[in-house]
Amino acid sequence: MAPGKVPVAAPVQETGDMPRTGEPAASRRPLMKRGFDRRSLVGVTAMVVCVVLSVIAAHGTAVKVAVGVLGLLAELGMLLARRILADRLALVGVALTIACGIAMTLLAPNGLGEIPVLAGAAILPAHVPRGPVGNAAVAVVSVAFGVTILAISGNLAGLLAGVGAWFIADRSIEHAALEVERDRAVALLAEVEASRAAQQEAAATEERNRIAREMHDVLAHSLAGLSVQLQAIRAVAAREGAPESLTGPLDRAAQLARDGVQEARAAVGALRAAQPRGVDDLPALVAGFPGEARIRVTGRPGRLARETGHAVYRAVQEAMTNAARYATGSAIDVHLVWEEEELRVAVRDHGLPSGGSPSGVKGSGSGLRSMAERLDAVGGTLKSGPAPDGPGWRITLRVPVDGGAPGPGAGTGPGAAGAKMEP
Repeated sequence: MAPGKVPVAAPVQETGDMPRTGEPAASRRPLMKRGFDRRSLVGVTAMVVCVVLSVIAAHGTAVKVAVGVLGLLAELGMLLARRILADRLALVGVALTIACGIAMTLLAPNGLGEIPVLAGAAILPAHVPRGPVGNAAVAVVSVAFGVTILAISGNLAGLLAGVGAWFIADRSIEHAALEVERDRAVALLAEVEASRAAQQEAAATEERNRIAREMHDVLAHSLAGLSVQLQAIRAVAAREGAPESLTGPLDRAAQLARDGVQEARAAVGALRAAQPRGVDDLPALVAGFPGEARIRVTGRPGRLARETGHAVYRAVQEAMTNAARYATGSAIDVHLVWEEEELRVAVRDHGLPSGGSPSGVKGSGSGLRSMAERLDAVGGTLKSGPAPDGPGWRITLRVPVDGGAPGPGAGTGPGAAGAKMEP
């Protein structure tokens, strides 16, 4: 083993592209809770307005307080369902929201207690099993909501509100199905892009080799023959006593032919040893990813050997493809940390979105093993496992950094242009 070389971290929890031996891919990654985005802010604001208006519409201080508490519990239920509780327990939050909404409607008929009920009905299908059980749950909520509206309105037409709740739940199922199909399409596109890039590189390599063979077989051979002929003419001219005005140009022409042979051989070698992709190309890789992907770079870039930079690029490419395959629909974060003696790269996803499923694309079964072997060859290590700071899976690799100023593959070249950078 070379000095300073660290073996690949073991044990790696995955075999090839798969999570753990015998475990289905869908269980590999925890379900991802939605982040607090602009859409979430709109939802929270709407719920707060609903609670305020319901409190105003309630009669009596005690009723107002009760409606306010119920409104807060309804909002808490939504937060529990969408961002805090695990998927199996999120149903508790949904039920809390719906129950509080019905109670608010009964206590303040002129308020907006219907909003929490409809909000809960919209996310209910994502937290109950599909099929008869899910249909029964939606039916119970729809009937309860329709009866509630009937009770406060005294009109049989109030039962139509239950139909509205059912319609909203049904539309949410269709919307979720469309999102799942979109995410699968993105994952498949990522697979296609990776395959296309590999085919293009293979075709370019084959074309370079063809040109190199032509140069070696035709140009270099012709120049070598020309050099031999010129040397023979020079020898004949010297034997015949030719003047310097004739032998001098012959000597220079022979030297030019010899130089041409060496230059042709150097060009052939350069064509056959093409510059591989390196860390410089990672920003373009992330920017061209069909799904949501971000790259962040910290530290002062150092110098990487050409083989090391290529190993890092291939490892990141494979890790992103795996994330799209098994955590379909999740955002992917790539974080490069430059240190004095090593480059550390982490690629992580945030787990399957709630209600999502893996793309269904089967890997070759040797992805992680190939990554580990490639990194081991350049003195690096590979480690994979659940992300420590939330749902998702993380692959971390470390490679040694050469001393000196940034060189090829250090991530500072023109390949960084157009990258999606995070501060």
